[in-house]
Amino acid sequence: MKKKLGIMMLVFLFVGMMSTNINVRGATNFTGTVESEYGDPLSGASIVLADSYFNILGSTTTNGQGEYSLSVTLSGNSPYYLSVVKNYRWDTDTKIVYSGGTNDFELDAITEKIAVFFYAYDACNEDTIDIYEEILDDEGYTKYFKFANSDDVSDDCDTVDDYERPADTLFCYIIGHGEYDSSEGKSYTYFKSNENSQVYSDTFKSYMDNWDSARKCLLVDSCYSGTWATDFTASPYLAMSSTDTSHEADFRTGYPNQEGEFSYYFFDAVEVEDTAVEAWEDAEDECSDQNSQKRDYSSYTWFD
Repeated sequence: MKKKLGIMMLVFLFVGMMSTNINVRGATNFTGTVESEYGDPLSGASIVLADSYFNILGSTTTNGQGEYSLSVTLSGNSPYYLSVVKNYRWDTDTKIVYSGGTNDFELDAITEKIAVFFYAYDACNEDTIDIYEEILDDEGYTKYFKFANSDDVSDDCDTVDDYERPADTLFCYIIGHGEYDSSEGKSYTYFKSNENSQVYSDTFKSYMDNWDSARKCLLVDSCYSGTWATDFTASPYLAMSSTDTSHEADFRTGYPNQEGEFSYYFFDAVEVEDTAVEAWEDAEDECSDQNSQKRDYSSYTWFD
């Protein structure tokens, strides 16, 4: 009995080895789905099949449900390589296959440091924003959204939401003239020069709440901006305002840059390698008459 079992095991092993070396050729079909590591379908991902000599036999893209179907004629040069590529925001993946069938993929997101700038032209100019961008470049930030004189803040925030991922780091900077609405108990800031473009602090929080990132930092430099900090008293936010609800914010208007006084000292501290909280403390010391506010519910340092 043991002898028969031994012979059968050898047969199965031999057949298994043969099956991996059979050069399958002819028409066949590959199907499957591509999802993110968070379980979301990834549309527009490229699926490519190549043979063992890396000749491309066919390609397709995933539909809105992350599904793909690829019909090809196999060359006989096995094994074959079935690869999926989304874009540089996602890792690639490759499976070794010997024939058609169903092959599903799950792609990991590539993390990124993202900076979002909202600035009204009558409070800050492009040259100043470029300086801040250079400072953040040295801090490892690689993606920038710059919304000057925003016509639709909600839509701009949706643009950020479409791009960012849970593992990303997000720093949002807002500068514009501001007011405090005592009837609402809320600060608001004008996002566009000489326009009725005010956005209340709690409204903007509802936009940022939609961002998936587990690291979200906000700095608002405007007059009477206190609730831009206090409304963000929640994880995972670090929220900072240049003033409280009863003080004005000073601005630097000398050539060549127009910028907030608080912003000047904050980014100057970041440039000399202060963390975000340390930079706020430095700016708060320099602008002590503004009574700036901070709420820190983040476990991240933001800057090195």
